[in-house]
Order: sequence, then structure tokens, then C-alpha cells
Amino acid sequence: METKVLADIIGYIAAIIGSCMFMPQAYQIWKTKDTSGVSLMSYFLLLIVSIIWMSYGILMDAIPVILVNAIITVLSSYIVFMKFRNR
Repeated sequence: METKVLADIIGYIAAIIGSCMFMPQAYQIWKTKDTSGVSLMSYFLLLIVSIIWMSYGILMDAIPVILVNAIITVLSSYIVFMKFRNR
């Protein structure tokens, strides 16, 4: 198997798993509207780092990096927004 193809497969697998990591928390908040157990600083930093990684992916034309970080940006933005809203 060609190295580029293998790298893309690994990248897409990581993108899927990485995106799925934050869905349960976002779903739980959407369902219960309870953010008391969520660290605002952790998700705010995650939001910043995912935007930076997404920018890197765009500059490097790395689609898996762009995809995973776009999804994480949306999910972490939602969690940060709900944390502020439910104070």
C-alpha cells in the first residue's frame, strides 16, 4: 500500500474517532441543559486549539485535520456557549 494512501486512511480514522470523543458531552448538555460538571476553561482551550489545528490543516491541505477540527470547533463552541448561557 502506498504511504500516502495509508497516511490518509489513518488520518480519516483519527478524524472519526476524534470527532466522536466530544459528541457524548455535547449530547448530554443538549439533552439535560446541565453544564455544572463541565470545565469552561478546558473547553475554551479546546476551542482555541481546534481553530489553530484547523488553520494548520487548511494551510497544509490536510483534509482529515480540517474535518476533525471543524467538527470539534462546532462541538466545543456549543459546549462553551451553553456553559455561559446556563450560569
